[in-house]
Amino acid sequence: ILRFVAEHKDKNQKNLKELLEYNLEFMTSSNLIDQVKINEIINMLKDLKGTSLVEGINIIDSVLNSIDVDGDVCEFGVAQGKTTKLISYLIKDTEKKIYLFDSFMGLPAPSKEDILKDDIFNLKKMSLYEGKMSHNEKKVLSELNSINFDEKKIILNKGFFNQKNKHLFQYPKKISFAYIYFDFYLPTKDVLNVIESKLVKNSSIIIDDYDFFSTGVKTAVDEWLKDKNDLFKIKKIKTINSSFISLKKK
Repeated sequence: ILRFVAEHKDKNQKNLKELLEYNLEFMTSSNLIDQVKINEIINMLKDLKGTSLVEGINIIDSVLNSIDVDGDVCEFGVAQGKTTKLISYLIKDTEKKIYLFDSFMGLPAPSKEDILKDDIFNLKKMSLYEGKMSHNEKKVLSELNSINFDEKKIILNKGFFNQKNKHLFQYPKKISFAYIYFDFYLPTKDVLNVIESKLVKNSSIIIDDYDFFSTGVKTAVDEWLKDKNDLFKIKKIKTINSSFISLKKK
């Protein structure tokens, strides 16, 4: 139903709003999200780029469930900042900081584990995706400025996430929620290894493009989870418009 109304949202704005309202009210308590905030969140959901409504709702659910969990929030791969805006809006009135990580130079070079699975730009070869999806960090900061997010709570890390650079970045001591949108095998694997010790009980991770676009993300996550299945509640979601995995630390 969600996919259907999204595809016909120009003709079915009322249906879309009703469905999103229902989902948001169902997952939130009245003292946390009021009607005004629900309307603003709905607009942010409809404004997402490259992230489906299903994934957007799961991001909201995970962030809200981590509000009372000790630690800050991280986003690895921020693109133009639409999910950054959504996540930041949900933590705006808390003490949580948001740590952002992106090269702002597009995708890195793929590794041998990154086999082209879904040719989203019809480029025919995975190697041709290097440098694609590049966005200026000013776009991200503009999105955060539009919701009056406290700039003192923004830690922006610029550069490719890899073995060479990972020690140059700033990280929170504890992580309550992380959104990973790195597309390829090596940065996804490196991120998971770095944040593993920072994840606290009841913290959550959502990893985009699990079993979509590049085979690398699924390979990296599955390798990392091989000896950790008992540590997380695992939810894999794949629809026509969504392909991601959600992890919650027990």
